[in-house]
Amino acid sequence: KELRKEESAEEKEARRQGALERRRERAAMREKLRAETVIHHLDDDQRECTKCGGTADRDLPSKETQLYEYVPGHFVRQRHVQEKAACRCGEFIATADAPPRPTEGGHYGPGFMAHIAVMKCADSTPLYRLAKQYERLGIPMSRSTLTDLFHQAAEKLAPLSQRLLSLVAQSDIVQADETSLVMQKPNRRGFVWTFLSDEFIAYRFAPDRSGDTPLDVLGGTRGTLVVDAYTGYNRVADVDGRSRSSCLAHVRRRFFEALTSAPTEARHALDLILSVYRVEHEAKL
Repeated sequence: KELRKEESAEEKEARRQGALERRRERAAMREKLRAETVIHHLDDDQRECTKCGGTADRDLPSKETQLYEYVPGHFVRQRHVQEKAACRCGEFIATADAPPRPTEGGHYGPGFMAHIAVMKCADSTPLYRLAKQYERLGIPMSRSTLTDLFHQAAEKLAPLSQRLLSLVAQSDIVQADETSLVMQKPNRRGFVWTFLSDEFIAYRFAPDRSGDTPLDVLGGTRGTLVVDAYTGYNRVADVDGRSRSSCLAHVRRRFFEALTSAPTEARHALDLILSVYRVEHEAKL
């Protein structure tokens, strides 16, 4: 038992040393990033002393902030230098504005966080793969850090998401659909709901496929709702809500499948749908 305890302690220390070495290696890699210096100059109104009305014209050591930023194609380690000056009265010090940060005290710029969101949502790149790409570009990051930054970006962009959903809901014609996706929790699936108008497209995630999501987005609005026959849209497409316009693409599948068993009737239906598609195409021209 004493031998097993000693071995366990040695393994624990080895893991600790390994983690410490990895952090050192990552820090060394970050130091190799191409560095650039951005000078933030004091404006004339910032130099005006709030105590005596004089001018802060005596230069002081500048204030520096380190910020990792993403430039398309590569990362840079920006060295932000904030100019400082003091008034000769000795009671006022002016400091140039600090660089904008998406989060308080964060070390990653808005372009960096935007890149994470685009890669994850627009390019469907899992964060663990993104971590591998970043390491190749010289800025190794853990998956947990990327996850935190992604969630912070989502919080900042939440008002824009809500605005898009409200603009879609104001449209006369709205198309909607839902797509399932596998979640990390075993035997669970979530759903991404898509709402599309002539000008905007908006998404809403929900842990289930209930009609609560379309009701929350489109409830109380009027117009036309283009959807399939799923009953989850029933509470939106009721007598006091939107008119339901069934999706031709869904019904067309059934007639296409029926070509072998009822070719004449199925072909007639497909030709009618084709005529509708042609009218829609010409209307857009």
